[in-house]
Amino acid sequence: MTRVGDLEREAARARLVEAYAAGRIDAPELEARAEAVWGAARSGELAAMVDDLGEEPAPAGGAGPRLVRDLLVFLICGAIAVLVWHLVGRGFFWPVWVLVYTGLPLLRLWRD
Repeated sequence: MTRVGDLEREAARARLVEAYAAGRIDAPELEARAEAVWGAARSGELAAMVDDLGEEPAPAGGAGPRLVRDLLVFLICGAIAVLVWHLVGRGFFWPVWVLVYTGLPLLRLWRD
């Protein structure tokens, strides 16, 4: 058995959340399994938490859907923040923090 890293743990956690959303496990079981996933050091321990959940979901067509989602979040949140800033009397341009925070996922996708 090989050692696992945070990337593998996060993928297993995502499968748990998907199983919870589909109704295959309940909230207490999700919490218990998620705790075990984050404590797993070896691939066998990690597999024991997710193997009975069904097939692993196929990748969602690359970065396309994620890029669209992140771009919409950036544009909508940025527009709302700028509108609020404009309506409350301007001053310091605080929407820059909203734009930076929501723009970071776009940079991550662009880098990949």
